[in-house]
Amino acid sequence: MATETEIANLALSHLGIGKEIANLETEKSQEATACRRFYPTTRDAVLRDFPWPFATKFAVLALVADPPTETTEWAFSYRYPIDCLTIRRIQTGIRQDNQDSRIRFKLGRDDQGQLVYCDEALAKVEYTFREEDPQRYPADFQLAMSFRLAAYVAPRLTGGDPFKLGDRAARFYQYEISGAQASAGNELVPDAAPDAEVIRAREGDFLPPGQGNGRPFIP
Repeated sequence: MATETEIANLALSHLGIGKEIANLETEKSQEATACRRFYPTTRDAVLRDFPWPFATKFAVLALVADPPTETTEWAFSYRYPIDCLTIRRIQTGIRQDNQDSRIRFKLGRDDQGQLVYCDEALAKVEYTFREEDPQRYPADFQLAMSFRLAAYVAPRLTGGDPFKLGDRAARFYQYEISGAQASAGNELVPDAAPDAEVIRAREGDFLPPGQGNGRPFIP
């Protein structure tokens, strides 16, 4: 099972640094100090970059005001979930939303914290939460995070990164994210895509000239 120290040592390996960190939380070496400084930011950034299944939650938002007093543009304001890194969508009851079915929302804040504005009563959200336990991270997340961490610490630990090892790590990070998306896609069976557009396109083949796509009409 992964630990923060192991992820940091993976990052050092990507940069060709042979010295390993014994304990990321307590060690005072230059390597540990650099990785410790960037570790939380890197973790949150990687979680935001992709709707990782292991870091996905569904929740009913806590109502703040109906309607909000500070704006007349939205019907409801809700409290942003305390452990949320990014809201992926407000649930519509349709598993495969499209641009037309998605519920619009906007973020704001008041004196108590961040708010979610929308026109949906009893709004339920799908969101990525801040998972801080590295033992819950799958292998692809560990690798992706280690490459991104390597990219951030490279200038400090390689004398300004003259060999562009940070750039190399950033490219590998993108590769790992693409692989994670493919792996996640293989572990679900999505609904069929809405076929209304396909049906309309096919029907257009049988319309008289001047209608549909303008192809010849066959009676």
